[in-house]
Amino acid sequence: MTPDQQRRMFQRLKGMSNERFWKQMNVFLTKSYAAAERQYGEAMDIVLTPKQKEAVIAKAKEIRVDWDKLDTIDIENTAGEELA
Repeated sequence: MTPDQQRRMFQRLKGMSNERFWKQMNVFLTKSYAAAERQYGEAMDIVLTPKQKEAVIAKAKEIRVDWDKLDTIDIENTAGEELA
């Protein structure tokens, strides 16, 4: 993003209501999560067999949904997470 695009985005976010701001933050978070899934998928394509990749994806979904109770990815559910 260019500095001008960043400034415009910032101005747009500043003009939002509280509810709309958090909805937009959830959109950003979901897009980031999707990018991470794509990147990990590409890495698994290189290193793992298709069967191993399927097993990893299934286990990751189990951990996200069953263990962490994150049916949806949003700000509220991930507020305490840190990038390792």
